[in-house]
Amino acid sequence: MSNQLPDHVRDAFQVGAGPAEQLGQAWDFGFRVGNTVFAKVTAPEMSGWSSKTRETLKPEGVRVVRPIRSTDGRFVVAGWRASVFSTGTISKRVDETVVAGLRLADALVDTHAPEPVDNVFNRADVQAWEEQPGRIGELLEPINRVNQVGHADMLATTLYAGTQPPAVTDLVPVLRPHGFTAALVIVDGLLLGAVDEGILRRFSHLPEIEQLVLRAFLFRRNLQEFSENNDPNVISNLNRVESTLVSYVSDKI
Repeated sequence: MSNQLPDHVRDAFQVGAGPAEQLGQAWDFGFRVGNTVFAKVTAPEMSGWSSKTRETLKPEGVRVVRPIRSTDGRFVVAGWRASVFSTGTISKRVDETVVAGLRLADALVDTHAPEPVDNVFNRADVQAWEEQPGRIGELLEPINRVNQVGHADMLATTLYAGTQPPAVTDLVPVLRPHGFTAALVIVDGLLLGAVDEGILRRFSHLPEIEQLVLRAFLFRRNLQEFSENNDPNVISNLNRVESTLVSYVSDKI
């Protein structure tokens, strides 16, 4: 698919002529035209689910970027979707994003999950919840909590602008226990070096959080292995966080 934003897509979402500014990761590297952000769609079913869910979702203390429907009511036109632009940037406010993830999970508790797609993300998630070898495998315990829809990429899709509530630009569905969204934020923050190890203690009151964090780490490590990303920095960060988690959880047992 071309990176060029087609005129007929602008027309379908009632957006006129004007310069298209490319945005960053939080917006899927889409294009802003006025108050509208266009992004290419690689998984139509998941994108449609995200748009439909974001249309009415109202978590407490969290802004949700609303989708825009085309003139004939569609969320996706010719491989593109549109959303209302929201101010803010990705920030290292990891603790706040953990709290936002918990509130988002509260709001998603009765949401139906889309049918799973056979891709590296789904395979990485499934494998993360199986029996594991090595140091982490010895620490894993059953988690007896009900699965619900969560967000698998909260930290990378949450924007901050001053004192405004955080804004979530997209939803990446994952069907796991309530605290898994928060656990992924913790792991991602540690991997990026955006937060100190004390975050594990600060959220130790959350039910099953140590076990959820271990599974979240396995999910991220599996993604690295499945994508064959051999970047030394990525591997070093994974090893560093694994050692941190093993040490922390071992001391808790």
